[in-house]
Amino acid sequence: MKNKFAILFEIINFILMGTILVVSVTGTYSHIAWYKVILVACVWMLCFFAAYCILKKGEALLIKHKHRILSIVLILFLVLLSIFSIYVSNTPINDYGNVYNDSKLIITGGEVDWPYYAMFKNNYMLLLLMAAIRYPAIVLGFEGFYLTIIFSSVCAVFTAFIIFKMFEQFRLPIYMCFFSLLVYISFLPIWGCTYAFYSDQATLLLTVLPFYLLTKKESTKHDLHIFRSIVAGLLIGMAFWLKATAIIPIIACVIAFVLHKKDKLMLKKLLFAFGAFALFMLCFELAWKASPSSKMTDIHLPFIYWVALGARGDGGYVENRDFVNGAMSVLSVQAKKDYALMYIKEHSQEMFSLTHLVRKTRHNFASGFMGLSTYIYDGESPAFPFMNAYGKYGGYAMMLSTGMLYLLVFFNVAGSVLPIIKKQDEDVSFLSRTARLSLFGLFIFLMFWEANNRQLYNHIPWFVISGVCSLYQLMNLRKKEERKLE
Repeated sequence: MKNKFAILFEIINFILMGTILVVSVTGTYSHIAWYKVILVACVWMLCFFAAYCILKKGEALLIKHKHRILSIVLILFLVLLSIFSIYVSNTPINDYGNVYNDSKLIITGGEVDWPYYAMFKNNYMLLLLMAAIRYPAIVLGFEGFYLTIIFSSVCAVFTAFIIFKMFEQFRLPIYMCFFSLLVYISFLPIWGCTYAFYSDQATLLLTVLPFYLLTKKESTKHDLHIFRSIVAGLLIGMAFWLKATAIIPIIACVIAFVLHKKDKLMLKKLLFAFGAFALFMLCFELAWKASPSSKMTDIHLPFIYWVALGARGDGGYVENRDFVNGAMSVLSVQAKKDYALMYIKEHSQEMFSLTHLVRKTRHNFASGFMGLSTYIYDGESPAFPFMNAYGKYGGYAMMLSTGMLYLLVFFNVAGSVLPIIKKQDEDVSFLSRTARLSLFGLFIFLMFWEANNRQLYNHIPWFVISGVCSLYQLMNLRKKEERKLE
């Protein structure tokens, strides 16, 4: 029965993700011609296969010098990413600017904009984290701007390391572990968005680290699974309050665990992680109640607000600005709920129309920029011509990042076909299916939420994992077929 459910998911994923890919390709941001993006995706595919072949041929060298090569790659990545992020950084504005400025005020005893956090409670967790990062610098009389960028860069690079270790522990060949690093490092939004440490960037690592801790193979000499599970649970709690979408991979892990009949130890780990998660949630609520924002109950934005925000047009902020202005003008939480429900009811026909769903799909998924233009906004910035959609070369950069995104989604779709037609290696299949479940969950969530391409950012690791696993399985399938012919 479990295998039937697994196959059913793969069929649904194939249809849904295939539809999203087609809809996105035919309506890419900035009116880039579909054939240009497909051409760029094909170029990326050739680069992928070239890298795959080179790394495979050098497998013996990679095995012999694994630690040395990995250390060199990660240190070089960290140095270059930190320097580049500092070079292209823009002054924090909008929501990120609010949190960044208030993180200094909460340290120095200034007047924090508490009504802002009463409206956006999730950013209160980010405020505390940002203050903790900047505290040493501010105490010494510095702003902590560069410290924040370096911390963000460390998180991005550590994410690369965790991806490598995940491939290693799920028994993929060493050349595929290094290949996953190469794909991740090549993703343009990593380079353009890392200098900002908003909720998307802050949860990049937290989408993969708890999963790694929960699935790490145990040693007979060092039984640390309880400790790792508790740490994973605490990290999941932090991720939830930074960006709720960051816990989707853990939900995907639980579903994959059920489908794959994993051992009882995994169930034990999940129970300890859930206990730690509940403890974190309790501690956060206590910290929240101690803040002035918790007393401003009438300002809080209810859950239904974000659903209503995505109800009309392309589901984005700009085309639903009249709703935002109207919701902000009413005084109580209940009034905001009533206003949101009225807005949904008023636009219910459009909300479920094919035109709206297509436009919302494109607004969410038809760009590989993932928030680059949100953070690279200053026309004087050296990054603006390349990393803003309106920059002189922004169209080329968008084609590069979107072409890679589409290629990874294509591999995701292809990955759903393999379990249907042929039995797969259990370990690789578990990792691959978890990745597909996570992306599936993210896409479903965003279709019922405010449309925002930036919200794909913290799932970059799972795009990489899904794409690389599927590529490996496809190449393995070809090898098995060749052996049969011999």
